[in-house]
Amino acid sequence: MQCQGKINWLSILQGWTMLWVVIGHSYLGEFCNGPQWENVLTRIAYSFHMPLFMAISGFLFYKTRLSPAVPGGNRKWTFLSTLSDKCLRLLLPYCVFTVIGFLAKMACPSDVSRTVSFSLKSLLSAFIYPYDNPLRELWFIATLFWMFLLMPLWRLCLRNSVVKWSVLALLLGLHFYHFEIELFCLNYFFAFAVFFYLGLLASESKWVEAFVDARRWYVAAGGLLVFILGWFVNSFIATIGGIVCSVALAMVFDHTVPKMFSSFRDYTYQIFLMGLFPQFLVKILFRHFELPYVPAYIVCILSGIYIPVLLSLLLKYINWPPLLYCVGMKPKTNRGRVSI
Repeated sequence: MQCQGKINWLSILQGWTMLWVVIGHSYLGEFCNGPQWENVLTRIAYSFHMPLFMAISGFLFYKTRLSPAVPGGNRKWTFLSTLSDKCLRLLLPYCVFTVIGFLAKMACPSDVSRTVSFSLKSLLSAFIYPYDNPLRELWFIATLFWMFLLMPLWRLCLRNSVVKWSVLALLLGLHFYHFEIELFCLNYFFAFAVFFYLGLLASESKWVEAFVDARRWYVAAGGLLVFILGWFVNSFIATIGGIVCSVALAMVFDHTVPKMFSSFRDYTYQIFLMGLFPQFLVKILFRHFELPYVPAYIVCILSGIYIPVLLSLLLKYINWPPLLYCVGMKPKTNRGRVSI
């Protein structure tokens, strides 16, 4: 199904994945040191959500940049035009939220696990070593930028079947065996490039449409079984199972509940950027006022999703381009619709 020019099952998948990202950020105690049910949810989230987002990014990158079916042909998006677009959509929000992260942590030093000081040295370190950023979660943006920088390589690889599968084997090897180079998040690039590339291949080869859709219930069940097996055997197996199960479930929802996650699925990037701050506030209130655990946990999830959505709607209404670009949104088009 198509929804306002978007692939509906893919929009559902984005909403599903972002829900698990928010769940992964919602632990109220020490990381994976809370109640057993919370530890299980956190472990589930971290077993597949970021690899799945990388795969989704690769899938969309092929659809919108590399596919010959792109309006005007894929020559419309040159490397320089793509680089310019990604600098605006990724690096500008990265800079803005790095500064906000510094200010937020400096304002509440007793409530953070990693204190920071705002200086030229610490600011440079946040860019050179993204995992040392006051918002460590921004490593995803730095890593994703690497994926887009390699646009000429991806375009070249997809032209030849031998090269295509050889590169997949190479990236799979890099996932398991690579140097831990924290400079510019290269270690995360090595670890996640295979998932981005799998998304490219799935989009180019139409695997999902050709195979998964007609067998969605069976694929979902099979992916779940692989995920459970991987839970006890190998984390990579669990990740693949989680990705496959999630894609199939998105197609199940597309046929049964097509508006699934419609209240927030168009704002996943904004939730990623802004959701940490209301969650941080909920965690502070929980610790200082001894709030009930389960209600606080639920509020932490809901605030991490819907406060960014409300802020995004407000920013769309204001429609001031510099402010929109800072949160990864684009101003209104001539038709009056905002592209996100």
